[in-house]
Amino acid sequence: MSALRPPAPQAVILDLDDTLFDDTACTRAGLQALAAAHGLTCTPQELFTRHAAHIRAIDPLLFRGEVDAHGARVLRFSRLLGDLGVPAPDGEAATRLYRAAYRQAWAPLEGAADLLRALRAAGLKVAVLTNYVRDVQAEKLAHVDLHRLVDALLCVEDMPAPKPDPRAYHAACAALGVAPAQAVMVGDSWANDVAGALAAGLRAVWVNRPGHPAPNPAVPQVQTLAGLPALLGLNTALA
Repeated sequence: MSALRPPAPQAVILDLDDTLFDDTACTRAGLQALAAAHGLTCTPQELFTRHAAHIRAIDPLLFRGEVDAHGARVLRFSRLLGDLGVPAPDGEAATRLYRAAYRQAWAPLEGAADLLRALRAAGLKVAVLTNYVRDVQAEKLAHVDLHRLVDALLCVEDMPAPKPDPRAYHAACAALGVAPAQAVMVGDSWANDVAGALAAGLRAVWVNRPGHPAPNPAVPQVQTLAGLPALLGLNTALA
């Protein structure tokens, strides 16, 4: 783990899901509820992978405003259950079942609150930049009590285009009153949080919890949030 090159950043922009918030665990909890209700025999990993593929297919409809968040969920679960052989799947009922289990599992990732407190204590401006809708993402932040530690929350409705479009990162920089070169983007997605940010003129840190090979080894990375303050050149260490 090597520190960022100077100058020191004035702002840190963070992804939310699977960077500060444990969305993977919540998703698995929701899918487990669906599997139990419908007697699905596929493995949890296969179910997770198929679900993720449907998200990728439907997200462009959401981003273009062709469906709202609820409509996207209903379509997602109708398609998912249909693909898995459930006859005449009820997308509305599946959405309610999934969302109940998903929300019950809401939790921050370890070290998220300590990290945000350390960034603010160091005088850095902090934003969350996320490719999902405000009503859900703001509720997540509030539920895990991180909302008070963030200066700006930018969701898909708040930017001209979602990550990795350069305008998304520029919108976050504008909200914090900094230039792209003064900001660092931090997140778990190489495409959305690293490559896109670098192309937009920001620096970036990859949160690489699984330890995957980096497409560009020169990009700083951490496996846990506890390693981020030192990488940013801060004196504050997380417990």
